[in-house]
Order: sequence, then structure tokens, then C-alpha cells
Amino acid sequence: MSTSPYAISIVDPVTITDAMLISTNVPENDYAAWVGGGPATTYALGDRVILTSTHKIYESLQNSNTNHDPVTETDWWIEVSPTNRWKAFDLSNQSQTVYSGSSPPNVTYTIEPGQVVGVIGILNLTGASIVTVTVDDPIYGIVYDEEFDISQVPLQSTWWHWFFGTRNAASNQVIIQNIPAYPNAEITISITGNTSLAVGVIVLGQANQFSLGMKYGARLGIQDYSRKEANVFGDTVFVVRAFAKRATYEIFLDNDEVDQLQSYLSSIRAKPVLWIGSTQYESTTVFGFYKNFDILLSYTDHAECSLEIEGLT
Repeated sequence: MSTSPYAISIVDPVTITDAMLISTNVPENDYAAWVGGGPATTYALGDRVILTSTHKIYESLQNSNTNHDPVTETDWWIEVSPTNRWKAFDLSNQSQTVYSGSSPPNVTYTIEPGQVVGVIGILNLTGASIVTVTVDDPIYGIVYDEEFDISQVPLQSTWWHWFFGTRNAASNQVIIQNIPAYPNAEITISITGNTSLAVGVIVLGQANQFSLGMKYGARLGIQDYSRKEANVFGDTVFVVRAFAKRATYEIFLDNDEVDQLQSYLSSIRAKPVLWIGSTQYESTTVFGFYKNFDILLSYTDHAECSLEIEGLT
């Protein structure tokens, strides 16, 4: 699917299942697997286990914990998080899949979604330098193979800063909107970087496009959940917590799009999706949900819409 540089794109993520995940170099060995039945393992308070059937980590809430199912017996177990392998697909931007000892540091997934994927979003990258995406169709072979360099660059474009200045990652995300439509293809995503390599979310899906374009005046920012307070001695104490991106888009719509947008937004309420506001500004890309929207039937041939988006932490 070709994408317009002016329209806003909304990508409803494909839910990645065991059958879709063909291979990966990220092991699923965060903790020992839970053992029930006979002979069963007895767990103490605070012990952690994994279940590969759910790809989750669980922590024991009591001593003498024997033959209690971590999924159903919530008096005995609490769910902690997805396993490291599956954090990239849990639709939480803050939890990250971290590389697990490969050399050079690399995280690779091969996925066969069994449907057309037009957009891939790789978000909340840490320590990444190169992202490679390959699409391999069983009949036509390699139909897409691109490498994206997001190595660290100077904060300012001067010779002094190039040699001596502070360097930051060129980007902490890669958004690809021109994946060719091959529903039976395998998609391989390979991320290479340094020893702090981690990825927050991998999103695959199709772009649903609306609008004639985004109006100037879009507002971008973050919501910081950190705490800053004074202790009894008057010293300021910082408790660093997660943050979430925020954005407010003002867009033009064809009158023919009004009902379709209203219906589509209603169908994805309270659901995290990928919002791509403009290809010119990376900061207009937010993975999250809309808090509210208003459509104004302002003209005879087009309307206006205000969208308030809140990103996930």
C-alpha cells in the first residue's frame, strides 16, 4: 500500500502468536519453568518461574507453594511481566526485550504474520545502531531488504561538535511504511548495537489513512511521572519514573471521510495503536491511545478534526 505524506496513518497492531514467531535469537530462560504435577517443585515466597505456554513470569506469594497453577491460583502467584523474548510484542512501550549475550549484540526476530503487513514500527530502542528488515516470500524470494542506520550523531552540526561534542542516538525508533504486500512472506527484523541494546515494541500492521493533511499548530510533548519533592532537610529529591509521549493533531478531512473516521476511532477506543502524524517530524509518531477527538463540520466540502493522543509508558 502506498502512503500519502500528508495523511495521518493509524496502525492497529497484529497480535503476534506462537505460530507466527518462526525464530529468534532471544532465549526464553529468564527463570526456571514452573513444575507441577508429580513430582512437583515446592516454591518459597518470592521465587520466580516462567510458563512458556503464556510467555509470562510469575512470583510466588507464599511459602510451601506446591502444585498451585500460576495462571489460575492468584492467591499463590502474581504475574510479573512477559518473558524477555516476548516483551517486544506485549504492547507496552516501557518494557524492553534486551539482548542476551550474542556477539556482536543483536536481537533478531523472524515472523510470518500470515497477512499483508504494510507498516513496521520498531520503538523505544536503546543502544541500537543498525536495523535491518527483510521480507522473504516463498514464491518470489526476497522482495524487500533495507538497512537503517541510527548510529549516534552530534547534537549540533558543526565540526567541533562532530569531533568533540556529545553524541546522541540519531533516533530511538524506526518506522517503515512501504513494506510490499506479500501475505505469505516471512519478515525478519534484526537490530544490532552495543551491550545496552534493547527494544520496547515491535508493531506490524496495515496503515489506515485519513485526512487531507495535518494543520500547523500540532502540539507535542511528554507526560513525566517522575516525582520531585523536598525532604525534611529541604533537599529536593528526584524519584525517576516512566514518561509518556503526548500529541494533539489538528487535521483536515474530506466530508466523505467523516463517517469512516468516526466509526474507525470508535472501534479502536481504549486500544494501543501506532499514530503517525507526519513523515517530516518523527516526534509526531506516538504509540498509544486517543483520549478524545472532536470533528467539526466546518465547511461544505471538508471538515476539521482534533485528536488528543496519549502515549503508553
